[in-house]
Amino acid sequence: MNPTHWVPAATVGEFGENRKLARVIEGHEVLLIRLGQAFVAVSNRCTHLGRPLLQGRLMEGTLTCPYHGACFDLRNGAALSGPAVARLRCYKVLLEGDTLLIDAGLPY
Repeated sequence: MNPTHWVPAATVGEFGENRKLARVIEGHEVLLIRLGQAFVAVSNRCTHLGRPLLQGRLMEGTLTCPYHGACFDLRNGAALSGPAVARLRCYKVLLEGDTLLIDAGLPY
């Protein structure tokens, strides 16, 4: 098991009106998402064809791929509808002050 390795990913102010930010953090393509006062971090690549999810549609805790419509549950990365069947990688998130940290160790 990899030890926790917290890395700064963004500040709360960077989200502004946009609820999604894409970052490359220690080699991981990560999509940071603000859901109200909560934050989640998932892989920024759809598990169907590896296309970026930044322009995907957010709706009630789900993210829909803008290319082929695969839908993912942001609580656990599960694929809710095809064509994707594999879940998204999820990263642990911690908010310290106004800095969002993610665990750049092994995704869960």
